[in-house]
Amino acid sequence: MSNLSALSQPNKSNEQTKLSDLTWPRLDIQIPLSFDKWRDLFKKAFPALDKYRESRTASVVARHLESLGYHVQRKIGGHGVVGILTNREGKTVSLRSELDALPMEEDTGLTYASKVRQVDADGYTKPVMHACGHDMHIASLLGAADLLHKVKNAWFGTLIYPLQPCKERLLGAQAMIDDALFDKIPLPDFVLGQHAVPTRAGSIGTQPGQVLGFLDSLAVRIDPILMARCIVSRLQMIVAREIDFKEPCAVTCSYLHGGTDASIIPEFADFTLDIPKRIIDGECRAANSPKSPRIVTSASCPPIDNDEEATTRFTRALRSFYGDDAPKKIIEMNLDITADDFVLLGHPPGQKPIPYVYWNYGVTPRDEYDQAEKEGTLRDLPFDHNPRFVLEIEPSLRAGIEGLAIVSVEFFGL
Repeated sequence: MSNLSALSQPNKSNEQTKLSDLTWPRLDIQIPLSFDKWRDLFKKAFPALDKYRESRTASVVARHLESLGYHVQRKIGGHGVVGILTNREGKTVSLRSELDALPMEEDTGLTYASKVRQVDADGYTKPVMHACGHDMHIASLLGAADLLHKVKNAWFGTLIYPLQPCKERLLGAQAMIDDALFDKIPLPDFVLGQHAVPTRAGSIGTQPGQVLGFLDSLAVRIDPILMARCIVSRLQMIVAREIDFKEPCAVTCSYLHGGTDASIIPEFADFTLDIPKRIIDGECRAANSPKSPRIVTSASCPPIDNDEEATTRFTRALRSFYGDDAPKKIIEMNLDITADDFVLLGHPPGQKPIPYVYWNYGVTPRDEYDQAEKEGTLRDLPFDHNPRFVLEIEPSLRAGIEGLAIVSVEFFGL
């Protein structure tokens, strides 16, 4: 799908050549018109509104990897796909991507905007779009897989590409692990992942240490609506009164439902929250609720805490690659309150934690970003999970492919 030039060949007389000693030309990426077709295909292929519906996209990705000579395993933890390419003895590097989309109606005005609608887990038909950049993630990963396959004589080791289902609900990585992922692949020496964000298109953000937050998502049933409203209101006080003002934090109620008609008092109310359980218990006791709340943890995800040494290596490799352009290309990745179950892939059951690096790359159209920066309105730009979230294909795809290729070669130890 992308026409990529080969990386320069390493010095064959010295297999221990360092990345900084290689001649790394710019990757000559030409985006053909078919990229729109790929993006639209991916949108139609994996709406993933409930648990693991990404079958069509998983099939497309698997066939593409197989055509490159990768050994592919399907249906791991649902529709999860893993591609493996062994190229002589060396380090093992894992590069993660995601398959799913979001139940939102796209309002970008693009010619290839998603028109897909699908029945969600709750039985309602909903519009579907890629409002989190997973279409760009997949295109970047497949482009990097293509590139690294073409230049196999420039590196040695084993590449692993896990493409997980159900990332938006933070369930896919654990599902793959529960389905014996680490018994089906070589144990990685490094786990790597990237995410598209609304910074200037083509930029790459790195940062050692904690970069993403943690999340406990709870499904709650109580008796009935008034108590639910009081609990949701009370929860907003947690951030103001109990969290250090220096710490990014959010309490989110994304769903509250009770009853079927205005004239009927419901027996219970259901809502979903990302919050501590003790507040719910306390509010129910204070209201003399006749029944204890039913609380089910639907997802749990620890924070992402980048390995300092590995992140420093990656950032140094980026600077070496981009040379004089590095100061405006490589930016500091800000701490974010969101969560990503990517982190679970660095914690194989019964094994030592694997060093991992998680970074961002910018996708916001450059002219829009520059104008907003000039006017001091960057906060008003469409962000992830927004129906107007637009990705500038070039240079975003270039940055996505380059980042994955550079980090792979760096951690193969050449």
